[in-house]
Amino acid sequence: MQILYQDEHLVAVAKPSGMFVHRSDADRSAESVVVQILRSQLAQNIFPVHRLDRATSGVLLLARSHAAASACGLMFSERRVKKTYHALIRGFSMPEGQVDTPLKSSRGRDKPDGHPWAIPQHASTSYRTLKQFQVPIALGQHATTRSSLVKVQPETGRYHQIRRHFNYVSHPVIGDTSHGDGRHNRVYREHFGAERLMLAAVRLEFQHPVTEKPCDINCPADSSFTTVIDQLDVFRIPPSAD
Repeated sequence: MQILYQDEHLVAVAKPSGMFVHRSDADRSAESVVVQILRSQLAQNIFPVHRLDRATSGVLLLARSHAAASACGLMFSERRVKKTYHALIRGFSMPEGQVDTPLKSSRGRDKPDGHPWAIPQHASTSYRTLKQFQVPIALGQHATTRSSLVKVQPETGRYHQIRRHFNYVSHPVIGDTSHGDGRHNRVYREHFGAERLMLAAVRLEFQHPVTEKPCDINCPADSSFTTVIDQLDVFRIPPSAD
């Protein structure tokens, strides 16, 4: 694994898109798992303290002891970590905005209404538009295909929060096969090689839970993400205020 930061308590790595953080019932055949790879690489036990979806790439923080893992868990639960993502979404987004829509937890997905786990929880996501693209490819009733590159900062950490929130406001993330738009996914896959979910965790900022020093860990999106954006830059337009 590419190590972005490490000390005696913590280690941060660049997780590739398509890799599980730890073993999952979703795919027991998966051989490449971050925790197992890193345990072998560092020759010690490693404990994940937050998670990224399998399809999401970017900075992932892990602890090197039970004590550090507990301290990090408290830090995340108290929302003392600033998380920044980049996402390519369908359509032209506003210059900036915030989505405040309650979401069910992962445990409540299959529970009936009224079950405690099925009660939607507070969820908030803010974003700022970085670039907008208008591609001369007709799709449905539209003569062009539009998309936006956005900087995203989730203020809470719900299941698939960014993906579900952008789908809720009709701007699904390109490449999202669970909450996205299949027609747009196909266009960006066939014309720009977007074979992945276009969502990348690019930065974590927090006060170290043990040393209390400020930590700012950056992870620029990898080539599977940036190659798509570089191709779209030909079709970049001035940001819309609509």
